[in-house]
Amino acid sequence: MIIYFSATGNCKYVSTRISEKTNDEIKSIIKLNKNKDYTIELDDNEDLGIVIPTYFWGLPVLVKEYLTGMEIKSKNTHPYIYAVSTYGTTPGGSLQIIDEILTKKGHKLNSRYTLRMVDTWTVEFDLTKEENIREFTEHTEEKLEKIIKSITEHRNEDLTEKTKGKLFYKLAQFAYDMERKTSNFTVDDSCTACGSCEKDCPVEAIKMDKNKPVWVKDKCLVCFRCLHRCPSFSIEYKNKTRKNGQYTNPNVKIFD
Repeated sequence: MIIYFSATGNCKYVSTRISEKTNDEIKSIIKLNKNKDYTIELDDNEDLGIVIPTYFWGLPVLVKEYLTGMEIKSKNTHPYIYAVSTYGTTPGGSLQIIDEILTKKGHKLNSRYTLRMVDTWTVEFDLTKEENIREFTEHTEEKLEKIIKSITEHRNEDLTEKTKGKLFYKLAQFAYDMERKTSNFTVDDSCTACGSCEKDCPVEAIKMDKNKPVWVKDKCLVCFRCLHRCPSFSIEYKNKTRKNGQYTNPNVKIFD
């Protein structure tokens, strides 16, 4: 089984590519969380893959909460478990956090992988230029093939890029908490009231009110799914993102 969190398609693409070789079922953490399904039941020889994005050198809040509450059930007391962390600038401490969570549950992270993909934090990154996207993805497919080979051969392997220590990602989480304020989002008059942002929000932070999206929670994940998947590109964050465009993984057509 592969569980994944994907806001704009990158991690769903990775999960799908792995499952094509392993024949494992893929399940969205967003759906699992909404259904309050915290039990992961594995067959005797079934592996568990965890595919997640790096947010502020760590994990999206929803992912951390889900993994903390997750229970792994398997007749195999030591199932093969691996994690893939996608990132744009640095994988930070995302895999270390997963390892710590699993260790507390009596499990072991056998292999860890990092994979550079397009960074959709358009507060900083201009995704209107194809050359910028190519820079992020120059080695993605080559590295993904290595990851898939390692997984299918059940290697105990570390294919990660170097990053700074625990102190840095601990500090980054404070910044993440500040950026999560939904008051940073605005909607302009191009909004067509399609309601896709309400439907897509992983934490149900958006509701339609008088044909306009309204953020009904003080904080969200800042996954930018609402912003990048808005058909009319009406949503902006801190008045900084419009100039840098929208992005969803071109290989993913159906989102959870």
